[in-house]
Order: sequence, then structure tokens, then C-alpha cells
Amino acid sequence: MTTRKKRYARRLDSSRTFKPQGIPKSELETITVMLDEFEALRLCDYEGLSQIEAAEDMQVSRATVQRLLLSARKKIVDVILNNKILEIKNDIRNIKLKGESKMNIEQKETKKIAFPTSDKVTVDGHFGHTREFVIYTVKATDIIEVVYVTPPPHKPGVLPQFLGENGVDVIITGGMGRMAVDLFQRQSIDVVLGAKGRIDVNLNEYLGGFLTSQGSICDHEQGQSCDH
Repeated sequence: MTTRKKRYARRLDSSRTFKPQGIPKSELETITVMLDEFEALRLCDYEGLSQIEAAEDMQVSRATVQRLLLSARKKIVDVILNNKILEIKNDIRNIKLKGESKMNIEQKETKKIAFPTSDKVTVDGHFGHTREFVIYTVKATDIIEVVYVTPPPHKPGVLPQFLGENGVDVIITGGMGRMAVDLFQRQSIDVVLGAKGRIDVNLNEYLGGFLTSQGSICDHEQGQSCDH
């Protein structure tokens, strides 16, 4: 069994579905465009990159980008010509999230980025029982405000809601469980995993587009807690 090479892409905040008007959904066939296909379209057809540049961005071969483009374009034409449903699936199983992984977050003039920390200097490996969160308000690459907030006692789902109420757009941390990732995404908070070391270094790498989510989903043995 061959292992599919993961490619870099940004994700949507949710899956997208488009259907023809006036026809019941039950009578329509659904055509699915995968996230890597949509990323190739975004880079080449929307951003205007060449196939070589898109291949470098996604860290795949030019032939792969060409194949993704041909597949995605054919699906879209099929949908329009034959009155089918178009679904853009937000599936990241074969995707490495690069920098800002939510495409639409760039539309915000300012955004808030949170880090869990217990010493005001380094990123906590696990956020569940961190002493506090440092929240940076940034505009482009300029830091507008820095605040430290003390989280409420940890219970499942409390911290995503707490940061959502504080207007956080992105959390950058070491690792977290799959359920926690889902809870943050329900709050429209982007998750970047695998961060370690100094907060300022990670922040600068993120703002420069170089911080890649490593997908550090906690994977403990049965009976152990992930503290999230």
C-alpha cells in the first residue's frame, strides 16, 4: 500500500456546497472537489501563480499541480453543464496546513493570535492547564496590542469558548486532542500545532508565513488524559 505524500494547502473555514436553483437536492448528483484540488485552483487561477510556483508553494511536483488543476476544472465544468451539486470538501487528512490555514482570515484587517504560556516567554506544550494566554492583536505584521488573560478552570469545551469570547482568531500551541481542535474550529478559531520555544519567534514566523502546523494531535494510551 502506497502512502500519499501530504501537500501544503490552506483550508476553508467550512465545507462549501453549491447547487442549481429549482431542482430538489434529492434529484441531483454531487461532484466533490478536494481541498488540494481547490488549493491548486486558488493558487493558479485566483492568485495568478504559475504551475511551477504553485508546485513550490504546495511542495509537490509540477505534474501533480497540473493533474489537480485538470481534475478540478473538469469537475466544475461538469457541474455547470449538467446541473450537478458542487461540494468543496474541507478534508485535511492529506494536507499540511501552511501558515494561516484559513483562507478567509486574510480578509480581516486585524486579528488576534493567542499563545498558552506559563512563564510569559515560551509556548506551553499543552494548553489545557496553562497559567494564562497571551493575546496579540496584529494588523498586517504590526503588533497593535498585547494582553495576558487568565483562563477559567479547565473543563471540556471551556477554553475554546473563553478564547472565542475574547475575539481570538488563531491559537498557536504545541499539541491538543482532536476533539479540542474541532471545538476551536467551531468557534471559528484557527489552530496551528507543533509550536515550541519562544513565543516571539513563533509569532514572527507565523506573521511571515513560515510557521507550519505540524499536526501534533495528542495521542495518549487509553485511560490517560490529554488535559484538553
